[in-house]
Amino acid sequence: MLPVSALSDAANKLRGLLLSQIDDIEEIKQLKIGHPKETFDDMDSDLNNLNLFFYNIRFDGYPADGLSDDPFYVRLYCLITAVGANNVSTAISAGENDLRLIGEVMRVLHEHPILSIDRGDNVEIAQLQIIPHLLDLDNLNHIWSTQGDTAYRLSVAYEMSLAPVAMAIAAEPSPLVATPQMLSWGAMNRLMNEDKAGVISLKPGVEYFEIDTDREDWVPHISYVEQILASPPELQNVFKIEGGLTRELDILVAGKENATLQLVWNVWRRKVDHSIVAWREGIPDQVPPQEKEISNAPGSAVPFFPNRIDPDDIDSRRIVKAKLPDDIALADTKAWQAVLYAVHEWEHEEPLGSGNRVVTGIISNPVLFYGIGVGG
Repeated sequence: MLPVSALSDAANKLRGLLLSQIDDIEEIKQLKIGHPKETFDDMDSDLNNLNLFFYNIRFDGYPADGLSDDPFYVRLYCLITAVGANNVSTAISAGENDLRLIGEVMRVLHEHPILSIDRGDNVEIAQLQIIPHLLDLDNLNHIWSTQGDTAYRLSVAYEMSLAPVAMAIAAEPSPLVATPQMLSWGAMNRLMNEDKAGVISLKPGVEYFEIDTDREDWVPHISYVEQILASPPELQNVFKIEGGLTRELDILVAGKENATLQLVWNVWRRKVDHSIVAWREGIPDQVPPQEKEISNAPGSAVPFFPNRIDPDDIDSRRIVKAKLPDDIALADTKAWQAVLYAVHEWEHEEPLGSGNRVVTGIISNPVLFYGIGVGG
């Protein structure tokens, strides 16, 4: 037996949706997938029938960042034809039942425009959007001319997109941020020892930033402190970690003096089997929270500016420790990315004048770390 494909799964999901939502269509034999002629020859004329004829499949392309084990995508085109019963007892003609059937089809697909496609274990791999597709009379005549002497019946067409082929592996979006971008120009046939000619790094730099902490809803700001041997430290908002996945990281924080911040991680990783664990969110940092306080050393004569990020004046009194999440150091991790946020918990009255106190988490800018895992 042939395996279930994304195309057959989409067709059966569409049939199941119509079966469950149209009261007078209760059996699969009343709603078939196939050529209209074959359905008409085998249908029960005393029942209302629908036919789903998938008359065209159009290749939609391959993702620009896709790999050979990623799916490509197609658009499916379906002609839905109504064959209404001729109810003598109620004096409702077959033609009027056709209109009622098509009206129900259009209602159902307007109310349920999204179909979920899974690979059989309840793991969603794609969502298909159902869109009305306009067919003029010439195209309709061309389709029906392939059905022999079968007379035309009232029909509507829909596009279903995008279906993944193959469907064995769930399609995953790209990471939030990839490796630093590069811009190149000039002749690409560079001579030896001139690899860096004509290349500019677009790695985002950290600029001076000052927070208005007079506002109760002030937003914290953070940056990674790169400790470079024999030179002053530098601030980074995107940084590649090479080795030392369990070491502590120096994070410069800015906010209101004596405020305590929480550090939270989001993690994306590709495993050695090429499967992806996509963005586990809200992972608390492992270093105890009491070390995240923005405080001045007692008795210090050096000016203290807790609300500033200044690349030219990195204040060690505002450096706190953080540790990468444990997932990153697992043996099955091939590549990973981790986004770090600081969260300021703002307690306030909501709604104003109600007397009810609520706490809202205000998150900082993100800092991205990435690298190769143990299994890479």
